[in-house]
Amino acid sequence: MFLAYATDRGRTLIDRRLYLPTSWTDERERYRRAGIEDTVAFETKVAMAKTMVRRAIADKKSRSGG
Repeated sequence: MFLAYATDRGRTLIDRRLYLPTSWTDERERYRRAGIEDTVAFETKVAMAKTMVRRAIADKKSRSGG
């Protein structure tokens, strides 16, 4: 999944996360073969998007001092 920022002056990608369907998260052997840490759990796309937006807002606030 990608989070993009766009204005009339341009656009850019500002975050990305690997979406893993339950068919992957239910098979830990597949995780090991793919080099994915065991701590990674299933997360819905909506939950991932909310996390990315919150992180982008927090990052902007920390850079602006607000």
